[in-house]
Amino acid sequence: MEKVTYATSKGVLATAISFALTNWVYAEENSYFDEIVVWGTKVSSSSESVGANDMSLKQPDHMSDLLRDIPGVDVGGTHSVNQRINIRGIGETDLDIRLDGASQHANMFHHIGNLTLNPDILKQVDIEVGNNSVTQSGLGGSVYFETKDGKDLVRGSEQFGARVFAGYASNDSQQGSLTLYAMPTEKLDAIVYGHLVQRGNFEDGNGVETFGVEGDIYNIFGKVGFEPSKEHRFEVGYDLYRDSGDYNPRPDWSGNANQQISDADLIPTDYDRDTLTLSYQYFGENTHGKATLYSTKTRLTRDESTVTGRWPADRIGTNSAENKNSGLNVQFQSDFDIASFSHRLTYGLDYMDKNSASTYVSDAYTDENAISTAVFIENQWVISSDLLLTAGLRYDNYKRKATTGTHDFDDITWAISGEWTVAHDWTIFASTRTLFKGPELLESFIRYQDGTFLADDIKAESGRNTQAGVRFSRQLDQHYLGLTLTAFETTIDDYIAEAYQAATQSYLIYNEGEVEYQGFEFSTTYAYEAFSSKFSYSRSDNRNKSTGEPITGSSTNHSTDLGDSIALTLDYQSDSLDTIFGWTSIVVLDEENIVAGTPIKEGYNTHNIYAQWIPRQAEDLVVTFGIDNIFDEAYISHASTTGATRRGTIADDYDPGRNFKLSAAYQF
Repeated sequence: MEKVTYATSKGVLATAISFALTNWVYAEENSYFDEIVVWGTKVSSSSESVGANDMSLKQPDHMSDLLRDIPGVDVGGTHSVNQRINIRGIGETDLDIRLDGASQHANMFHHIGNLTLNPDILKQVDIEVGNNSVTQSGLGGSVYFETKDGKDLVRGSEQFGARVFAGYASNDSQQGSLTLYAMPTEKLDAIVYGHLVQRGNFEDGNGVETFGVEGDIYNIFGKVGFEPSKEHRFEVGYDLYRDSGDYNPRPDWSGNANQQISDADLIPTDYDRDTLTLSYQYFGENTHGKATLYSTKTRLTRDESTVTGRWPADRIGTNSAENKNSGLNVQFQSDFDIASFSHRLTYGLDYMDKNSASTYVSDAYTDENAISTAVFIENQWVISSDLLLTAGLRYDNYKRKATTGTHDFDDITWAISGEWTVAHDWTIFASTRTLFKGPELLESFIRYQDGTFLADDIKAESGRNTQAGVRFSRQLDQHYLGLTLTAFETTIDDYIAEAYQAATQSYLIYNEGEVEYQGFEFSTTYAYEAFSSKFSYSRSDNRNKSTGEPITGSSTNHSTDLGDSIALTLDYQSDSLDTIFGWTSIVVLDEENIVAGTPIKEGYNTHNIYAQWIPRQAEDLVVTFGIDNIFDEAYISHASTTGATRRGTIADDYDPGRNFKLSAAYQF
């Protein structure tokens, strides 16, 4: 496990900010594992933090394996093309999701997710639960993924190395990877990585085999870094992701629901992503930051000539949609003193050109753009060693050029926050941030742009996220205890909705009114010597204030509310056995905030166990064993599609049942 200790600093500013931003830390003596665990991923969130080797222990092949136990966060969907991050009940198109600085925003098709990422190659995941800073653009928060560098893997005095990995899961999947890395000089490092996942039709906890999931995913990744001096780093990276298989027509529905509507039809599907990044980092004494120029292209292609029954005639053939983001993100921080006060100024810009295009059979149907430009500035002001205030301003301009017309939206938003260390171990914090988001481009894979209209008085969504809480952190000899409690309320004014107009057989995009999300996240950590534990309880409730009903999904009339989630993680490092042992439990309570006349979202509990062995006699070898869903629970994530579809079928997207996992990696 990564060793975490209290940071020390000569400057009041660095000390105050380090303490304010740390959710929990604990100190421990050097152990055998501190020196040899290198293939890990640090996952941190504003609601808590977990250890750096968490990823390799879970042996994930889906984002839900990694993020589902983070308070306030869930990942819906079970299909490889349907990974949807949800924060406090707010979905992926309202989040700021980036890979190495490149926006992963897309709005492809309501039956699939927009996230195409391989969790294995990630070095770090930073999650902001709720939008609390003008540096972010999402209504509900942000998720920033960062991939590994060649210099992260080089050990000691070596200049070159390689790692091979193979994994097997009993609930029908296998994966493997090969990594080559090098640091031939102190100024140059590189990594080339290839990864393959073969997925079959898994069984759920009821012993029912799903339908239309079998396929292959491969990821090829390369990155080169150059550091001419200790202050400068240039980096170029390319990430190629391919997901291919004969998949069911509606991957967010259960196999049974698909078969009821489309019989045994499977659609040859390719879901691809290409991300190119060019970045520059500066590490000055008082200023540091990063600028990233990027291009991300996501493409969905389906041969729908295989589909029988009710299907539009103009779609019987090969259809495709492509979403492309081209942009520049710049963010720098400068530390300085004015009079007797210390300041940290964060400033930058965010430019993105989103393009959506589609082709139906041989007909190039639509080509639309949405250009967003933002500049921001935020100042952290250390009033004293116990009190930190932050204030920021952001200007957004959003120009939507689509089949539905050209519209311009702009606004100035602001954020204010404060942190007060009322005692050595206790910190009180509060923040409020106004919000802005223009109307999305329509789903690129659905041919309805020319039959859809924006209301004449359409407005951008606005609103506010307000939260407050307390943090506690105490180290006593070998014992550490920490906790974080956050209560929040997010309101979105002029909430944008879509309604079908039967009289004109068209769709109307309009402002429905105000919606709100309320809840809290609680996380506590206890550690003693080689043992550590984490317990969390989070709750979110949403409602449409105009109708009094909960917010519903696009595929069903079921509530999107996530409700109450409880998570417990236990870890123990045994130096004598050269093994890390762990247990994770997730308990989700029944969700009764539902649309009248629809069934509740049933609660569930699922438990995982894992162990990772790194023998001293062969430190280059890592063997990991785990059992997911030990008790074979039949359950549906509350972030997945549930309930009756508008055609009357039950879409319940059950998660996999019991799954034995075994993997081995060798680094040389």
